[in-house]
Amino acid sequence: MKQKAKDSNALRPAVQGDLDTLCGLYSVVNALSWLHPRLRRKPLFRAMVHWFSQEYDITICLTTGTEPDQLDALLDFLRTRCQQRWPFTFSKPFTDIPKLSTRHILTQCQKWLDHRPDRVVLLGDQYHWTVVRHMDSEWLYFFDSYTYRRIHHSRWSLRGERGKHQLYRQAIYFIERGASDHDHG
Repeated sequence: MKQKAKDSNALRPAVQGDLDTLCGLYSVVNALSWLHPRLRRKPLFRAMVHWFSQEYDITICLTTGTEPDQLDALLDFLRTRCQQRWPFTFSKPFTDIPKLSTRHILTQCQKWLDHRPDRVVLLGDQYHWTVVRHMDSEWLYFFDSYTYRRIHHSRWSLRGERGKHQLYRQAIYFIERGASDHDHG
């Protein structure tokens, strides 16, 4: 009987995110809610899942993750659908630029975030999609759906290196809040 009690103490429940790979969708919800704090997350998430399931095989998203081209299409859809109430713009500044360094990318991300408070960087590494809300000379700070809180600059690389988070140029989005009718009255 004591053995059974010991085993049950070591057993941990599954946590949302452990079994699914919806971090791409969560990162979009988190990015937009960071920019528009009054945005209702659940209706947005439902609309995203509904749209995504009409455009792609949602079971693949659940089991293997979201690809950058899928996030491009989702962000385009949301940008047009939310333009009146929750406007935002996005760009992928590093996709077509050859010979970039990790330091250059991180420096440009930090400069972009420092320019205005209503900006975030959405990025995907080999493990996870997440939202960077702030950066300083040493750390990236996240608004994240799972466990990312802060990660040191030295833990990022454009090359696949053991123990590091790999940056993918096509998986870095600059997202900023746009002006809406609600902002003017």
